[in-house]
Amino acid sequence: MNYTDAVNYYAKAPKFLQILGNDGLLRLLDFLGNPQDSLKCVHVAGTNGKGSVCLMLAKALEAAGKKVGLYTSPFITVFNERIRINGENITDCDLVRLTGKVKNAVDALDIELSSFAKITALAFLYFYEQKCDIVVLETGLGGRLDATNVIKKPLISVITKIALDHTEYLGETLSEIAAEKCGIIKPGCPVVTMKNQAAEAFSVITKFAEKNHSRLILSEDSCDIELGLRGEFQKQNAAIAKAALELLGIAEDAVRKGFKESRWPARFEFLREDLLIDGAHNPDGVAALLASLKMLGRPVHFVVAMMQDKNFEKSAKMIDDFGGKVTVTQLDMPRCLKAVEFKKYFSDPICEENPVTAVKNALKSAENGEIVCVLGSLYLAGEIRKEFTNA
Repeated sequence: MNYTDAVNYYAKAPKFLQILGNDGLLRLLDFLGNPQDSLKCVHVAGTNGKGSVCLMLAKALEAAGKKVGLYTSPFITVFNERIRINGENITDCDLVRLTGKVKNAVDALDIELSSFAKITALAFLYFYEQKCDIVVLETGLGGRLDATNVIKKPLISVITKIALDHTEYLGETLSEIAAEKCGIIKPGCPVVTMKNQAAEAFSVITKFAEKNHSRLILSEDSCDIELGLRGEFQKQNAAIAKAALELLGIAEDAVRKGFKESRWPARFEFLREDLLIDGAHNPDGVAALLASLKMLGRPVHFVVAMMQDKNFEKSAKMIDDFGGKVTVTQLDMPRCLKAVEFKKYFSDPICEENPVTAVKNALKSAENGEIVCVLGSLYLAGEIRKEFTNA
């Protein structure tokens, strides 16, 4: 097995299984010696902001002298980004070696697992082998049935902002979605969430915390520490991370250092003065992005593509109402909404199927300090980032 074989092993596995749950993953992990049971974890779920919160947690813990494992998804440039220790991606060599171990175990047990479950097993093996002091785990989807939820007793469970997303899997109301996210709350383990969580979601979080006899800690609305991550919305994410770090006993100087050094691709990231990329892919994320753009006070040309399983209608209306030019595009993947269909949801859009061409054309036509803002999918952001950081 080489690197390409290893990555393809996960890519070819089903994204979801017909029978949901972690029974198969638990069998696999037991076969592998249950590496997850030896790890001290901070478990993070939520609709928006969980990746940024995970990064700030990891960087602050690293600044405090810890060896920190970080598990996130999806990747922007290379697969290895999903599994990191103190900012360093898992090496190709370790990825190939441990993938062979996972594959052999899956074959021996003759079980079918989702791609995310297999990658999660890989991450647990790597963090255990590398003797991490602490691991920051980002859920993939939901919480209750998420592969990361096989851990028994996290140090802290963190719930970031909850909004409507993945409704076909998690439920159609904030209460239903919150209940799925709250599945990561374990008996006796403290829970951190934001003070200004939507009332419907907050009620569910409170009930789950009480039921599990878990102390509930509320973060402030904002954080005034200098951040490496741009965007007004990151102040809220930083406040959540800060509350969790205080609970872990991390000194303020380490928190300040970690937050300042946090850099995250495709989160309100300027690739150049006139080109911004952001992974906003649902109405709540789009609203946060638009609020930050408004504060810049510059005209905007949006280049947007979205997945069919997202609330693209509402997101499109918000972008349209903001004002400015819009170019709709698409990605070469079945889930992505075709540009010719997406354009119907905007007042006067430009339609360009090739995303790189769409961005280049927008940049050529930019005038009067106009920003080209790429949004709608982390996959789109990743493709544009790869093109323009190598240019």
